[in-house]
Amino acid sequence: MGRADWLAAACLVAVVLVAHAGALDDGLFFDDHWHRRNLRTYGWSFRDLTESATFDLPGRLNHLWWQTQPLQWRYARPAAMLVMKLEYLLAGGNAAVMHAFGLLWHILATLLVFALARRFVADRFAALLAAVLFAAQPHSVFTVSWSAARNALLGGLLTLAAFWAYARGSAPLEAPAATDSMNAPHASDRPWRLIAIALWLLALFTRESAIVFPLLALLFDFSVGGARLLRSRLRVYGLLAFVGGTYLYWRLAIFPTSRPPEIYYTVPAGPQYLLWAAAKLLHLLFALVFQTPMLVGLATYEGVHARHAAAYAFMALLLGLVTAWYLRASRGLPTRWLWPAWVVLAFLPVVPVFTMPHFAYLPAAGLSVMLAVMMARLRGRWRPMVATLILLATLWSFGIYRCLWRGIVRSEQVIVADLVAQMPPPPPGAKLLFINLPVAGIYAPVALREAWGREDLEGHVLTFAAHPLVADHPCRIDQINEHELEISTNSPGWFSGQAGRMLLDGTRPATPLTPGAVVRGELFDATVVESDARGVTRLRFTFRELLASHRLRFVICSADRPAQQLIFGASGLPSVQRPPTAPPDPRVAAWLRERDLYLRIERIASRLIRSDLLLTAERE
Repeated sequence: MGRADWLAAACLVAVVLVAHAGALDDGLFFDDHWHRRNLRTYGWSFRDLTESATFDLPGRLNHLWWQTQPLQWRYARPAAMLVMKLEYLLAGGNAAVMHAFGLLWHILATLLVFALARRFVADRFAALLAAVLFAAQPHSVFTVSWSAARNALLGGLLTLAAFWAYARGSAPLEAPAATDSMNAPHASDRPWRLIAIALWLLALFTRESAIVFPLLALLFDFSVGGARLLRSRLRVYGLLAFVGGTYLYWRLAIFPTSRPPEIYYTVPAGPQYLLWAAAKLLHLLFALVFQTPMLVGLATYEGVHARHAAAYAFMALLLGLVTAWYLRASRGLPTRWLWPAWVVLAFLPVVPVFTMPHFAYLPAAGLSVMLAVMMARLRGRWRPMVATLILLATLWSFGIYRCLWRGIVRSEQVIVADLVAQMPPPPPGAKLLFINLPVAGIYAPVALREAWGREDLEGHVLTFAAHPLVADHPCRIDQINEHELEISTNSPGWFSGQAGRMLLDGTRPATPLTPGAVVRGELFDATVVESDARGVTRLRFTFRELLASHRLRFVICSADRPAQQLIFGASGLPSVQRPPTAPPDPRVAAWLRERDLYLRIERIASRLIRSDLLLTAERE
């Protein structure tokens, strides 16, 4: 590397720090709380590290009275959990320090993208631009800022490092200069291939998507050396096949998996699945290239429908135009097919899984090199014009994603912070009962166990809010007697909209909540008093002990007060302290403003695009 490359690397470090500095103040969200609990509970063995990535609902997470199907997610990611455990210990549990580790991993990944682009594209400016776009890739907001997505960040970094080591051990390619030390020939390439395989093994036990590495290596060798090079490396491919086959056998046949709900993982079955997978892959590619929301998608939940044909055609048309530009720009480049194949292959392992933005991290590396190729062939005034437009579009999307991400994480954090600020730690064996809890706060009991030091605290959800992030629909609470209360709301009610249907289908398949249905439990019985095809509007809860028991802590969530305790008397209506006009904790008030900014963006978008890609409640 020359002086110019070192300056470019310093520039990239600065870009990452400026773009993602806000992550240091993002705090904890959702799965983070469960990971922290497991990191404190389990040890250092392979089995303990594997179990640290297992999620159970209800289990110790939260209790849903309507749930008939237990949900369990098991991941074989001990290497990722080992790194997270080390981060947790070195940081002393401090969330900001753990986010700083995320910035470090993203810096290293960005530098690797720059190194790959420099190796395969004879244009330093194009390589730098590609790495800058990777550093500020809008979907990376979720990956870098969410500790629970560390597996995607580390898995992408290790896979990039494995590919770089594999390519480093190969003959010089279309290098920017024959004397470039990064591309100079070496006496032996075997050590580099061994390093690549070792890094790939770590990547496999960090995130399953790394299974595509042997295909990338094969495509790379064929691109630069053709069939002759393939024949000379049959032993290498045999080793890669053996390692990959052994891993797949262990992961699919030996590793104790469980069956998650269909909304989370769609099991391949029948020819219809191929159409569904193709439609979902199309959405993933479109969301990556054009930086649109990478969440639910048109085909995720209800399959492929003819009414979406125009949307699919539009996505395919725009992707086709970008592909035509790339094919024109990459003429004569030996590795021209490697990079688009990288993007597609990196998405394939996650097609059956519920879509999340951090799925884009590894594919974005391949897209960045494609962009470097496309920019390198531009000449004259087109070069600065196109570069400026792409940068402006990326910065705009990145800013929107930052606002969205902060609004999402704050929607949970305000619930926990408001309760901690107003309520003293409950007694041992206490049970928190949430009314109108946003789904984003489902991990609130886990977070409160850590905040209050009450590991035996239980959480129970009586009703979820219609909107995943805020309890924007009021409800009425009537105490019937010392043991019973009724909760009612306006139509469409609870379990309505796409979010409500997904919730029921995942936890209570094939058993609808119809009027008169009674669900019995150890703590209370729940009776559906009123419901229709849209949702449930009235529920009665009959508790085994007094509503005024010191062990029961009722909490209601609302739009202006994230969480407020309800205090029931021995008889009559519940006694509720009126909250002040603003929450007592200034931090909660600031976080509410960030959450409300997200809601304003959502309302504006809903007027322009009639879609549920952000998993919001249906507006009827």
